[in-house]
Amino acid sequence: MNFLEKLLKKSNAALLLVLLAAFGCVEAKQLKSAAGQAALQEVQQVQEKRDAVDNRPLDVVAETKTDRFTQTEAHLYLPKMRDLINKEYKDEVIPYLNIISAIVANEAEHKDTHYAFYNTTPNMWRLAQDLYTRLDAYAKQSGAEGAAGAEGFKYLRFGIEGVSTTAQEFLINELKQNGLVDDNVETVKTLMLSVNLALFANVGLPGECSWNYFVKPQGHKSPDRGFYEEMLDKFGLTHKYIGELMALAKIYDTDEDTILQLLVPIDKVDDIGYLAWVKGIPAHSETIDWILKNSKTKFFKHTKPTIEKLTEIFAKQKLDNPLYAKMMKDIQSGEFSLGSFLKIYRNTPWKIEEINDVTARLLFTRDVLLNPKSGVKVYRFSTASREKLREYNSKLSALVEKLIEDKESSADSETKPQPSQPAK
Repeated sequence: MNFLEKLLKKSNAALLLVLLAAFGCVEAKQLKSAAGQAALQEVQQVQEKRDAVDNRPLDVVAETKTDRFTQTEAHLYLPKMRDLINKEYKDEVIPYLNIISAIVANEAEHKDTHYAFYNTTPNMWRLAQDLYTRLDAYAKQSGAEGAAGAEGFKYLRFGIEGVSTTAQEFLINELKQNGLVDDNVETVKTLMLSVNLALFANVGLPGECSWNYFVKPQGHKSPDRGFYEEMLDKFGLTHKYIGELMALAKIYDTDEDTILQLLVPIDKVDDIGYLAWVKGIPAHSETIDWILKNSKTKFFKHTKPTIEKLTEIFAKQKLDNPLYAKMMKDIQSGEFSLGSFLKIYRNTPWKIEEINDVTARLLFTRDVLLNPKSGVKVYRFSTASREKLREYNSKLSALVEKLIEDKESSADSETKPQPSQPAK
């Protein structure tokens, strides 16, 4: 039974439990009479109207055109999630209400066309993202490819071709070749972005929560001079301004890191994404249960050896292993579809028991996350002031112009006819 089927079956039972809890004062004998049933129904309708409870079956929810919540609103709607946020970040919410409100407003503005995903990146990478995006736009406008793309797009990976397969095909290939997915492997890590489904999603799980990385930067690898040399080489540009470029990152540096909000067109989300667990493993409940059961604790450092052991078993046994065969079947049937899951998430979040445990992975495909014309929008949120960001952008624009002018003037000098040398 796949995850969505389980939700559909659970929904009616969960509704009954809710009603019994809410109307426990109604005696069983009352329910047997028509009058008692009518009275219960009336009370139920009043209760649902007051609480705005959506009790539509999940198959009906899946067909709705307009979703009730944005993803962050859905997550925050649940009292348990609000309690967790208050517990984990009691003094680390109010100071950032301007950022939170802007993020939620962005989700609401694009709710009917895009799904939202969250990742936190070290501040140093803003410069690399902006520089590559601008240089790529220049190259495409100057070449045969035409206009560079839509406003709001940012490159989050540089100098890679990306994949041409869908997320489903990628997962199938990974399982066939390696037994399981592992986004700690560099070749996979480069092609994949770990994202949360809401701003505060995975609260209480420091290694998975974007908000935690935002307010408590962990320190990650930053781009060095060699990185910028390779980037400039790709566009045939001089290295002489690299020092000035790298110094720009100091202008907007803050104690907090930068939150990335990725808005992916609804009709493209299943092409590049899937529901995931740690290390990019598909959110396959049977496999997750096996790993947790055979690990000392739920902490990643304790599950890691178990995951590595299971990967070896899967790689050796393949379809002869029932767990592997079940996961492969579920992948092929669309069990880990982000589109299907997020439709329920946005409308009836209280029906998802695992709502705070699930993450997603997005693949850098040529058609979407590496395509400025894909409709993907990337917004960045930091505590850097508007004045500092204006200063940074102004200086970056000036340096980009210098890079391009140097290249064009060099090209002009090479094409100009050289004066003939007098005969000896």
